[in-house]
Amino acid sequence: MDYYLHREGRNEGVFPLEELRRRRQIGELNGSEHVWCEGMADWQLLDSVLGTSAPAYRAPSPPPLAGPSPCQPRSHGVKWWVIAAIAVFVVLVIAGVIVGLWFRTKLLPAVNQAITQAVTPTAQTAIDAASAPVTWTTNTQTEADVQKRHREFRVRQWLEGYQERGDRTEPCDGDAVDYLKAWISRTYGGDADANPLSISEWSDNLANNPTCTDPLILTMTGVNSIELHEKERRLQRAMNAYPNSKHLAYPKFYAAVSLADTMRELSPQDRRVAPVEQEALTELALAFSDGSFQPGDQAEVADILMNGWGYNFFYEYRSSVCDIVKKSGKSFEWLSLMLDGEFRVDEAWKARGGGYVDTVTPQGWQGFSTNLEIARASFTQAWKLRPDLPLAADRMIYVSLGQTGIGEMRMWFDRAVAAQIDDPAAWSNMRWGLRPRWYGDLNSMRALGVTAVNTRRFDTDVPRKFFDVVSDMESELELEPGNHIYGRDDIWPVMQQMYEGYIAEPSQQGKQQGWQSTYAVVAYLAGKYDVARTQLEAINWKPWPDNLTAWDADLSLMPGEVAARTGPSAGKVADAENARNGRLYDLALRLYTELADATDTDMRTRDFARFRCAGLKMEQQLDQGGWVNFLPQSDDDLNWVYSWDETHRIKDGALEIKSGPGGHLCYSRVRVGTDFEVQGEFEVAGSSSKDFQAGLVMGMPDCNASFNSYNWYAFRMKQNATEGDVASFAQGWTVRQVVKMVALNSDHNTFRFRLHDGECSAFVNDTEVFSDVKAPAKIRVPDGQFLLGLGAFNDNNDTVIRYRNVQVREIK
Repeated sequence: MDYYLHREGRNEGVFPLEELRRRRQIGELNGSEHVWCEGMADWQLLDSVLGTSAPAYRAPSPPPLAGPSPCQPRSHGVKWWVIAAIAVFVVLVIAGVIVGLWFRTKLLPAVNQAITQAVTPTAQTAIDAASAPVTWTTNTQTEADVQKRHREFRVRQWLEGYQERGDRTEPCDGDAVDYLKAWISRTYGGDADANPLSISEWSDNLANNPTCTDPLILTMTGVNSIELHEKERRLQRAMNAYPNSKHLAYPKFYAAVSLADTMRELSPQDRRVAPVEQEALTELALAFSDGSFQPGDQAEVADILMNGWGYNFFYEYRSSVCDIVKKSGKSFEWLSLMLDGEFRVDEAWKARGGGYVDTVTPQGWQGFSTNLEIARASFTQAWKLRPDLPLAADRMIYVSLGQTGIGEMRMWFDRAVAAQIDDPAAWSNMRWGLRPRWYGDLNSMRALGVTAVNTRRFDTDVPRKFFDVVSDMESELELEPGNHIYGRDDIWPVMQQMYEGYIAEPSQQGKQQGWQSTYAVVAYLAGKYDVARTQLEAINWKPWPDNLTAWDADLSLMPGEVAARTGPSAGKVADAENARNGRLYDLALRLYTELADATDTDMRTRDFARFRCAGLKMEQQLDQGGWVNFLPQSDDDLNWVYSWDETHRIKDGALEIKSGPGGHLCYSRVRVGTDFEVQGEFEVAGSSSKDFQAGLVMGMPDCNASFNSYNWYAFRMKQNATEGDVASFAQGWTVRQVVKMVALNSDHNTFRFRLHDGECSAFVNDTEVFSDVKAPAKIRVPDGQFLLGLGAFNDNNDTVIRYRNVQVREIK
């Protein structure tokens, strides 16, 4: 399953979980990134998805390159301890002679061999390895074939499992069957369903139906819950009900692993986790004997345990899991080899440790080498058994990365893509090996992207790998947030070739408007406004909303700006934008006012100018340092962007927001800067339970219901049955947060919030809850683009929140 990755405010692309795990292991990712895949209700921290939030679940990482030792200050006085130091020195010299003899006769040959392997030129240079063409045959699979396999496995486990062994007497039976069909088709492809509900909403309806008690259905409603505490409750209900059901072991195994992960995410030290995982081990063993797993499922089971939702469980119990699979017999030999190889890779890094090279003991090097060689043997044998499956070759690319270099990496890459041309892990591992810190440089990185485009396999994700390569290059260049190299002379022509290839590809016609939307964004960010205009005109100036988020910039006015920059008043628009970006408010307002009133320009330019005027007037007020009214002045206030909730300004001046379980979020396009204060109050005008949430969002808020990014902070005041009354300062609406208990009223509350130098202070109902608290994570927002809004999640309930007297001022 592929995951969208968002890191420090940057949209990094789409990757399989195995690739994210490998990048986590080798230090490219630090675990604080956010990931999302289709079927997930919300974005989650990478470490939460990988299950590495607790130390025992953190896969060992290779060390960074060794740096020079820090210099010590020199003493200019002779002290009494100098004599003692000389004596110690003599002893050390004698010991050094002994150790030196051992080093020369035992360790040095092994070290020299390792160094020789690392520095000896391979048969291919990095640029050669990156530029060699990709070949494939008529038997080479694509992600579409893999997706079909995923779907067939889920149909058998869930839909047919429920139809054959579920409690079909329940009144909710028909709805449950439709729910499973919809979940499978929306996640793994298939016939579209007509139900307008999202999977999370559908899950809520079934879980809240007292007649729906089948544990298999409860498992799915739990996994698809958008609220963690509710997810835990549903999965626990399912676990309690399985012993009295006729279901096979697989759904209970899935429920147990999911429950353990959820418990750990809510509380990393939760002691209830271990017993649940022991149940999972029992059910895994049963799954190989009761027919849940068949020999034809080996690739699917390997994907689950090595790349997917089962990896956290596998990593903790890898020895036991390997024993279970080995005892399952010859028919599961490929799976056994793969898991044994993965086990040995983990053991290799465990033996070596995560420190610098000079901290690794001789025993550590020996364990590292021995285990990697065993892993190499297992993966190689697995590949020989099933060369039509790319996973063994994928893992050998990773093993080669640390052992033999770019030449063997390319050999295994060719074997992987011969099995599946768009295999994400193969492409990702090659990209990583071409980074300057390994065997390549920026030129070889780019060359691999060009190689991908040159396949012209626009029916697959392969040409799009060029975009991933460019993102990697930007990472190596350490660009500031919002800056891109899309417009570079050596990048832009290939980028055009890539997007235009997808737009023209017959198999992509259902996604054509999505490609055109993204092409317009990339062209806009590259400064190619004429190309952006062409693409926007092709989609009637209506880009897909999902494609406008996670770009480190507020793109809500992008179509209008492109129209203005390419219209009859383009020169004057450019001057006005330069004045706005330079905070020359008087000049920018004068120019945009003239454009808004002009009769010799086009309508889109005039509309864009009116939006800019509204924002500039408020930014000018903020620049003067006083308190400024922050609430929208009307339902169609030009400064505000609204999400999926129902928002209205009522007659007494309050902003009323009605929202469901997804909560509410809206933000102002006005740039408040990173140092500001907010004060205001809110009323709880209604709640389907006693629970409620209200608060602020800041940074680059995402008003898209699918949350393509969490490049923003949230200050929330929450009252619910699980947490009690709390205030939190978090990255988005995640559990990466700082929490403080606070007394909240059920009807009316006041708040004051201050953000300065990345630290927050806050009062709720005149009681201090935070004092110079550091942000729980780093976000990436371009200079001068920090935005502010209102919003909060809900606790599986509906609420009506009214914000009043909200004011903001800049901290100078």
